Amino acid sequence: MRNINFKPAAVNDWKLVEVIEKASPSPLFASCADEEEYKKYLTDSTVYFIVSDDKTIGFISHEAVENDVTLISGLVVLPDHRRQGVATEALKKLLGELSGDLALYVHPENTPALLIYLRAGFSIAEWRDNVFGDGQPRLFLKKKV
Repeated sequence: MRNINFKPAAVNDWKLVEVIEKASPSPLFASCADEEEYKKYLTDSTVYFIVSDDKTIGFISHEAVENDVTLISGLVVLPDHRRQGVATEALKKLLGELSGDLALYVHPENTPALLIYLRAGFSIAEWRDNVFGDGQPRLFLKKKV
């Protein structure tokens, strides 16, 4: 496991969030379309940059949604830092800060992410089609902390 830290992101950090997302293009991940969407995402969510050895290597985010549920709204690790336990450690760190009912969406073909979430205690609640308007299905996962 790598030692990681979180650094809070602000709205004016939208470009760095975009750079991280664009470095990870995939039909399994729904990214923001433009500056306006990134700024809305950073306003609506609590976003943390994942930092290791003074380098920003990804981000993780959450937001409050209806019925006192916290939605984990993003987890992206730069390709050069994947398969090193970064996403698992970031999720574990975030879960240590949250309480109550948690939820998230993951593409059913994103096996590495799905395994991380299932190992963290999330369970598959249901299949949902076209949640993000990208024509792709998602699995809706839940966890009680």
